[in-house]
Amino acid sequence: MEISGAFIEMEKEVMTKLLDGQDGKLMILRNQYRKALIKKREFSGTGFFTSFDVPNNVPKLETSKPIQLGDVIANIVNVKDGAGFVLFIKNGTLDFLEGYVYGEEKWQNQIKTYALSYLSGIERDMEKLRGKWEQSK
Repeated sequence: MEISGAFIEMEKEVMTKLLDGQDGKLMILRNQYRKALIKKREFSGTGFFTSFDVPNNVPKLETSKPIQLGDVIANIVNVKDGAGFVLFIKNGTLDFLEGYVYGEEKWQNQIKTYALSYLSGIERDMEKLRGKWEQSK
């Protein structure tokens, strides 16, 4: 699948939303994202995987347990049930982003019109997020 500029822009907006919030751990992850390179992108038919390469000298979260942030969703024109996203963090470092459509549809080659939100609505449920941090200790 050819990677369009619109896809890259959507991916950046998803990452911005996943890493948004007044939290020290999110600040560390935002710093990692700013300095990360895209290692590879793979499309599965129903979604995609974007793997990150974070330089070794960039600060990491102090946890060895894996963490998943998956509270961002998208309403996409011509995708009936929308899409979801999960950011995987391994050994305190960004590992990969997974995007997927809900239902039986295929990931579209050209996604131009979409709206991102949190599962909890317009505002992120920071208490629930902080609960994830506690589980990762």
